[in-house]
Amino acid sequence: MVSYTVEQLRDDGPQYAMALLLNALESGEPFVTYGSIKRELEKQWAVDTIFPTQIGHVAGSLMHQILELDENAPLINVLITRGNGIPGAGVSGYLYDRYRKRKYKNFDSLPKDEQIAVVEHERELVFNYPHWNEISESLFGNEVQLIDTPTKFDDHQYGSGGESDEHKSLKHYIANNPKSIGLGARFGVGDEEASLLSGDIVDVTFASGTDFKMVEVKSIKSSDDDLQRGIYQCVKYREVKKAEHAPYLVNVESILVTERELPEELKHRAKTLGVRHKIVVIN
Repeated sequence: MVSYTVEQLRDDGPQYAMALLLNALESGEPFVTYGSIKRELEKQWAVDTIFPTQIGHVAGSLMHQILELDENAPLINVLITRGNGIPGAGVSGYLYDRYRKRKYKNFDSLPKDEQIAVVEHERELVFNYPHWNEISESLFGNEVQLIDTPTKFDDHQYGSGGESDEHKSLKHYIANNPKSIGLGARFGVGDEEASLLSGDIVDVTFASGTDFKMVEVKSIKSSDDDLQRGIYQCVKYREVKKAEHAPYLVNVESILVTERELPEELKHRAKTLGVRHKIVVIN
């Protein structure tokens, strides 16, 4: 049976943890669990079992190396968590060294709501820090290949006829022109067909820090019934994205983009349900 050492966890584990964190940041996922790092390392090293409690060695070593490059870098190790989204006791020393608050010496003993508040603050800094890719390349190069990466769901259906050219064109236009739906430059280019953990696929997702815009597009070919479905799809995407980040709060807005006016009753329905509507005509 292949075995591993704690030294191996500290020396060789951080590169894979960092790659998983970068994937999470890119896709807007809230955190990376000890279990996901454990599974990745088991596959990378062909090890039967790595104890999840020892993944703290990986997280600590990674954060130590990052701080050697940039002593002011946000504490990205708070995004390495238990299944409930809360990191373990290993973050205590880093939080205390950064903020000099005595209570952080025993992070595990803080009330849960206070733990969440601490992590939410640090997550905001992590999500808005612009140099993670540079740090990863400096520490580990760009050759790290993950094995246990999440895959996109392949069951996205567009009806019996498949995705129309009009829908595809509108989706691509919105992703590359956030200004067309009133979004600022900070959102950058949108991610087309990003998967939610529910298995749903969102036409276009924009992310900036902890702000998310979930966009459902309906082309000129959409019927009134299809427009109505779009409103409820927007509601679902918004709530699922919020649930993905629980127990942390994120700002999620759903936007329905159509190429024509909504019927009057659907306008009222969208407003009642908090779904923003934008008309963008390209077809």
